[in-house]
Amino acid sequence: MKNNGNVLIAGATSGIGRALCLLYLKEGRKVAVTGRRKALLEELKSLSPERVFTYVSDITSLKSASVIEQAAQDMGGIGTIIICSGVGHINAKLSAGPEIETVKTNVLGFTDFAAAAYNYFANALSHSGESGTLAGISSIASFRGSDLSPSYYASKAYVSNYLEGLRKKAVKNKLKLNVCTVIPGFVDTALAQGVGGNDGLFWIAPVDKAAAQIASALRRGKNIAYITRRWRLIAWLLKIIPDFIYNKI
Repeated sequence: MKNNGNVLIAGATSGIGRALCLLYLKEGRKVAVTGRRKALLEELKSLSPERVFTYVSDITSLKSASVIEQAAQDMGGIGTIIICSGVGHINAKLSAGPEIETVKTNVLGFTDFAAAAYNYFANALSHSGESGTLAGISSIASFRGSDLSPSYYASKAYVSNYLEGLRKKAVKNKLKLNVCTVIPGFVDTALAQGVGGNDGLFWIAPVDKAAAQIASALRRGKNIAYITRRWRLIAWLLKIIPDFIYNKI
């Protein structure tokens, strides 16, 4: 079935979200973008005023359903929703502030947006006869815990499991919706620097390359997309490495 082509990206003011917006604009699509920073949204709007729709919104405000509804109305429907919003901190001292901020954004905010997106598609696709795509950005960090950034690693495990639940739900409900879990390794963004640290980064992918691989995976209807693809090997190693070894890393 045909996807209507319009895209909504949550968290598009920087990093992967912004790169995806630019990529989809080059393809000639209409793109709705959300974020907290109005100036950066307006900068994207200026690139293509007729095809970029901006919504100043903090994902932690838990008002995702209204944003999605407005974007669908403004663009004439949505075919793809990608949730890129996320934060992460090195927090070796386990200070409360960074931990709570991470959970509010990566768990509560993500849940609100993902559930609202699924419900939008459940209603829209049953009437249109089209197909849809829902994707969320998890992380290679989702496979194990971390002593330096425990809330970030745990929150990404939540993202992966939540998306798997929505994928199962779509199958059981015979909904023509592909739910994709995007699992990046290190991508050249401020977020990666924040949770990986300069000394812990390797196989760093340029953000444009990461966006291109994500878009390709979504076009092909992938359920899980490792970005870049060789991080699948690291995921496998993380799953099998014994605790007594992992705890020394």
